[in-house]
Amino acid sequence: MTIQENLVSLCLGGYLQILPAALEYARNSCHNHRMYDDDPTLGDLLRSFWAARLFVFAGALLGLLAAGIYIFVITPVYKAEMIVAPADGYALGDYASSLSPDRSLTLPFWRPSEPDNVSTDFYRFVHTVRGASVASILLKDKAVLGGIRKDSGWLEGADSWSAEELAAYLQKRVDVTRLGATPLRALSYEHPDPEFAASLLRKIHLVSDQLIRRDRRRQSQARIDYLQESLAKTAHPDHRRGITNLLMQQEHIQMLANLDEAYAAIIVEPPSAGPRPSWPKKSYLFSGMILLGAFLGYALWSVLQRK
Repeated sequence: MTIQENLVSLCLGGYLQILPAALEYARNSCHNHRMYDDDPTLGDLLRSFWAARLFVFAGALLGLLAAGIYIFVITPVYKAEMIVAPADGYALGDYASSLSPDRSLTLPFWRPSEPDNVSTDFYRFVHTVRGASVASILLKDKAVLGGIRKDSGWLEGADSWSAEELAAYLQKRVDVTRLGATPLRALSYEHPDPEFAASLLRKIHLVSDQLIRRDRRRQSQARIDYLQESLAKTAHPDHRRGITNLLMQQEHIQMLANLDEAYAAIIVEPPSAGPRPSWPKKSYLFSGMILLGAFLGYALWSVLQRK
């Protein structure tokens, strides 16, 4: 749970615990003052609140003061977000995946894709951005470690984090959300430093995309070497034509992997953080603390009335 979720849970838990007790106190208090004979009505409850107006006002004022102190001492958190999409399908040859297997094998621009015509490399990117392979490279960047230390999620003694521990941090703090029915994904990260939050998302994208590019390059080169060796040993015309088509596919993949552009996921919207902090939300915090203080004041009045 994040700090925001813990605070909201605490406030809701406080409301759920205080409200039944406050109502019971009001019932007992009203009964002692002969404000009703049977069950309390809404009017009885309103009269009890009016009788406790000084306590309610004092509690609300204390809640307002507590919220102000919290806003003053807490470190604000900013949310950075970026949007990515599958790399251009035509350039990567994904259009050929919708054809029949026999025909796609004759095209030099084919590579596997999912049923919704999105390259499998993009899905690999989505599941790689928060993985241990990306974390192991980020651990070598002192700027990344220095920025994470400023996050409240950084545990004491975590200077010696392993790749798996950093990956667990990324799993907790970096959100990957699908945008509607489109294949686009929104990556978001919250941090006290908005510039670092945007920088980390940019580095995560770069590292993830480069890892997939590297693996594709190695894979296609190994296949090219094997196909060239097989072509040199084959004399049958039909076999040579089939091997040549496969070789053209792998050479095309190798060419794409060597281009100086995003390979698996392109950036639709560059990472950026909003000018206002995502936490604390002043409107929610002040209203919640005022209500909580008012309930506490009413509960205190009810307790005093029973004595």
